[in-house]
Amino acid sequence: MPVIVSKHQKEQTEIQLKKAYSTFSQALLMSQFNNGNCSEWVATEPSSTYEDNLKYFESYWQPYLNVTKICKSMSKCGYNITGYGAISNKNNKVYYGQSYNVPGFIYGGGFYAYIRPYSLNSTDEKKQKLQLLSIDLNGAKQPNIIGRDVFQFVIDVTNCRIKGFGNKKNCTTANIQKGGVEYSRACGGKILSDGWEIKDDYPW
Repeated sequence: MPVIVSKHQKEQTEIQLKKAYSTFSQALLMSQFNNGNCSEWVATEPSSTYEDNLKYFESYWQPYLNVTKICKSMSKCGYNITGYGAISNKNNKVYYGQSYNVPGFIYGGGFYAYIRPYSLNSTDEKKQKLQLLSIDLNGAKQPNIIGRDVFQFVIDVTNCRIKGFGNKKNCTTANIQKGGVEYSRACGGKILSDGWEIKDDYPW
């Protein structure tokens, strides 16, 4: 029975994550139709205020998503935690939650997400405008674990594409045990690169 339940959970996750990713990919295309190439958008920075981040979201994303609620904090969207667990530390719900200077939102019948200005340490990436996209497939419901029902991607606003977070090769049981929470964030990219399939080597 546990095997059957796990298989069903994986299948549902595959379907929901593909739908969530496709929704944002389509929104990116539609927004460019009305707002011009995304490389010309006035993207916010990690130091931007909540008001500026809200304006960015309302200008470039909200009109193209079925948003039912905007939340200044996770608690306003029904959470009793301020962050997520991770595959390597499932019970410690403190990692990579919505910060107070970016809006979170519920859309598409129960998905919760936030878009946060983001920068990487790589010299090449510093030249790009990046936004972190975090998606919780079932909102405030459990398990609230990165790599299980929470997945993160990077919106490359310079090249107008949404890609996996970090190196997809980091999403293995061995790497996550060694590298910790940060490597769990690469698991959305692994599922993406595996054709929206959670394969046997996925650290479920």
